[in-house]
Amino acid sequence: MKIVPLLGLALVLSGPMPADADVVVDWNQQVITSGGPQIQRTLAMVHLAMFDAVNAIEPRYRPYLMLPAPPPGASPEAAAAAAARGVLVRLFPGQQGALDSLLVTSLAAIPDGEAKNDGIQYGDLVAQATYLIRLTDHILDPGPIYIAGARPGDYQLTSPGPPQPVNTGGPLWAPFALTSAAQFRPNGPAKLTSPQYARDLEEVSLRGTQGGLTLDEAQIAMWHTEQAQFQFNRIARVEVLSDGGTLLQHARLFALLNMALADATTSVFDAKYFFDFWRPSTAIHNADLDDNDRTSADPMWAPFLTTPPHPEYPSAHAVVQGAAARVMKHYFGPHHSFETTAPSVPGVRRFYEDFDAYIEEGGLARILGGMHFRSSIDDGAQEGVRVGNWVINQFLQPVD
Repeated sequence: MKIVPLLGLALVLSGPMPADADVVVDWNQQVITSGGPQIQRTLAMVHLAMFDAVNAIEPRYRPYLMLPAPPPGASPEAAAAAAARGVLVRLFPGQQGALDSLLVTSLAAIPDGEAKNDGIQYGDLVAQATYLIRLTDHILDPGPIYIAGARPGDYQLTSPGPPQPVNTGGPLWAPFALTSAAQFRPNGPAKLTSPQYARDLEEVSLRGTQGGLTLDEAQIAMWHTEQAQFQFNRIARVEVLSDGGTLLQHARLFALLNMALADATTSVFDAKYFFDFWRPSTAIHNADLDDNDRTSADPMWAPFLTTPPHPEYPSAHAVVQGAAARVMKHYFGPHHSFETTAPSVPGVRRFYEDFDAYIEEGGLARILGGMHFRSSIDDGAQEGVRVGNWVINQFLQPVD
């Protein structure tokens, strides 16, 4: 297989991928297909239910929820599939037909009998408990109306975009693992009058605009426009096909990964609306108001990519990628190399030496896209690592 340079982009002729996937991988793909609002919540709920169902039958780790014991001899595969279907059908009752069909497919290789039936019933019990405990997490609630401030540094909506920023309710969301949304809130953006702020503004103004990028840089910026929730679940689905792990090990990986992804999202939107910092496009247009003699305004500046509709600090992509990469390194090891794809650059596969290289490129992409300052990316990555460390050190631990 041809190797693509870390910061280069080229077509790769890939060999055949392993055809066999376990039930965890199958249902992960179904969650992506089912979609729905705040998909990080759905992914975490489904995979925590699958983990608890399998782990109760083959106990190796501490459970997420304390649940009744399963019937002796229940099928872990049947329990996992029924748990996933049970969460999804409660969240999306209109998809019951498709979900029931996938359940039949998932169960087809399991011999009929008491073990299969007990696994199905137990998996649905776990799904019901998982669903009920998240009913009051506020993640699907409409957020408060945002009213922009008028001081230099205050976030302003950017064009093009919706009339309101998204996820304004983030500070009120109940995490899956963190003690609060604010547990790992970072220190805040660089002061407008500081040399660091001037350096950050100059960097994004030079590198993150139309005409300021090489072809390779433009492709890097586009590569990381996909949300990290989709990126990392796709990478995990591919990598576990040949890792030799058990059903329980895969269930635990996806549960930890999606807890980290969900709580990183909660953590970053708490911070974003706490600090309420302006985006580069607003900052560059209004640099004459920042009281920093190292900066100068450019009213005609435009970012290379459309700016997301929420405050700048910290970078959501950096936080969520940082948390996910920490879990992936915990499972696969710190030097695990991999190839992956991106829907924004179709027909291309890209090689990475390790997960640190992937998130380093992801941070660069936000500067090249004109969306973020470097301080926001650096602080965001550290916040994400803290979230990831908390998840893997506090939850689903091996039984002593």
